[in-house]
Amino acid sequence: MTFEVEHLSEIDLHFAEGESKDPRVGLLKYGPRTPSGQDNHVIMKIGIIGTNRTISETEKLFKDMRGKINHKGDDIERWKIPFPGVGPESQLNISINTQKRWRERINNEEIKEIKSEYGYAPRLEKAVEIVKEKLTLIYEKETPPDVVVISFPKDFYKLCTSGSKKKPKIQRKGSDFHNRIKLEAMKLGLGTQMMRPETLRGEGTQDRADIAWNLAVGLLYKSQKGHPWKLTELEENTCFAGISFYKERGKRKHTTKAAMAQVFLETGESFILRADKIKEIKGKHQNHLSKVDAKNIVKSILEQYKKIKHGIKPNRLVIHKTSNFWDEEVEGIMKTGKNIQSIDLVTIRERHPLRTFSGGDYPVLRGTLITPPNEKEYYLFTTGYISAIGTYPWPRIPKPLIIQVKEGKNQSSIRNICKEILSFTKLDWNSSHFCTKLPVTIQIPRSVGGILAESKARDVDIDPHYYYYM
Repeated sequence: MTFEVEHLSEIDLHFAEGESKDPRVGLLKYGPRTPSGQDNHVIMKIGIIGTNRTISETEKLFKDMRGKINHKGDDIERWKIPFPGVGPESQLNISINTQKRWRERINNEEIKEIKSEYGYAPRLEKAVEIVKEKLTLIYEKETPPDVVVISFPKDFYKLCTSGSKKKPKIQRKGSDFHNRIKLEAMKLGLGTQMMRPETLRGEGTQDRADIAWNLAVGLLYKSQKGHPWKLTELEENTCFAGISFYKERGKRKHTTKAAMAQVFLETGESFILRADKIKEIKGKHQNHLSKVDAKNIVKSILEQYKKIKHGIKPNRLVIHKTSNFWDEEVEGIMKTGKNIQSIDLVTIRERHPLRTFSGGDYPVLRGTLITPPNEKEYYLFTTGYISAIGTYPWPRIPKPLIIQVKEGKNQSSIRNICKEILSFTKLDWNSSHFCTKLPVTIQIPRSVGGILAESKARDVDIDPHYYYYM
């Protein structure tokens, strides 16, 4: 069998005053994009919720971030860029502003209130109630901050989880603490950043420089409510959407009940859309849409696009999904998109036994696209050796994404479709790393789905902006 192999070039990212392939290099050289489009110094107004100890640790981290933070180890690698520091003279062109009036302490009495509850579920509810109260107090200040950092004390984990896992999550069958807090903050219009105790103390796998880089980028996106960089080569008048499914919590039987989509525009903007409950297809266990549900969700996607584009409809619609497109889904999509010139329906999956080895010391190049003889599916390596930074930054042998394209309308070439997928691995604004394995059209809906799945979310007017979810 003969396989065709080609390499897709790395796309550039656009920053305030220039372009770079690496987010960290671009931020250092050109500064972040701002909502105004001007080269302004960004001041991030940050509040803090925590105990006396965790607030002190958070303040210590912010203080350290004012100066340069080197990576661990003696070897200075090209891809291990030190964190340059924030402040008026920062290369990143950002500062952190924290004020005492934006701090709310969780005191010992409140910890005792949690402890007095019998069982993990009531304790979780009490913890949510306490943090919700603190968020409200901060929001009601005359000038509230942009983002609130919630520094979890270890006591929260001891009291609200079994503690059997190395990194336990505060969740019970009916609810998840992280997701509930995101919902409460969203209702107030506040961005939040959750900080685990081990992250504050540098006890995790990330070193202090990586923590500072990722925290700075995440806070930047949430505080200015705008993306620090965007892609340079996305096709104009194209609407990209990732469709995902989630299970609503609080039900006796956890079955797929709803779908959601994240819409991406070539401007870099992105929006979350929650669909109505979907009809379950009898006898089908995979996540698929009925013809009617497919029509409805695509209608919502196109309406959101036209709303942002002032009534202009897209020339092209691209939908990413992790399950195959069935005929009734395709029929519903095509019916709603009958006036769109081009439609690409793309399935993106992760698991496949294919491995590719290079003849040198490093693994296959990121961006390698392999086409088998039958052309029924394609293999795209979004991880691998990265020429732009001169290393392979992952611990294991790279595995490809499996790409399948359903017959649509005026389809794009597989090369163009895969180039776009590769590009979307560089839009995770919760991280400063070079890229992720999955495109954000698949990765983000998974995390957002967890928040929308909360039973309490049914009564919340969901905000479409992603910065409230991350």
